[in-house]
Amino acid sequence: MKLYEMGIDENGRSTASLFEIKMNRVSDTESLSNKQDGGGIWRIGFRHNAEHHRTDKAYSSAAGPYEMHVGGAPHFVGCMSGHAEITMQDGGAWRLAPGEFLYVRPGALHHSNNPSTVPVTIFNLYMPGTAKDTKPYPFK
Repeated sequence: MKLYEMGIDENGRSTASLFEIKMNRVSDTESLSNKQDGGGIWRIGFRHNAEHHRTDKAYSSAAGPYEMHVGGAPHFVGCMSGHAEITMQDGGAWRLAPGEFLYVRPGALHHSNNPSTVPVTIFNLYMPGTAKDTKPYPFK
């Protein structure tokens, strides 16, 4: 099974990529991955709704529209309600709707924005590791 990743390209810039998880068939309608190590931390929380998309002339941010930040330890981000726009260093953007998620590799610079008319709720699941573990995650 292929999953989305906010990865790092050969030039060190954050970019969209995919990684593969080996799935084991259980039945005609069910497959499971190997048991993964958990990071022991997860959270669900509301995010501030932005009034404008980052590319809108009226968009404002304390650090400016091109501010980028690093996401910390390896983790998954999922959108539970509303929608999120996450711009990466290479200029590409993830636009997450409810039920969509992606893996964020440490060191992947990005700018998160929540231009939604519906309150935004984000789910985070942290994997073992630190913000310095920028290599691909060793999924089993």
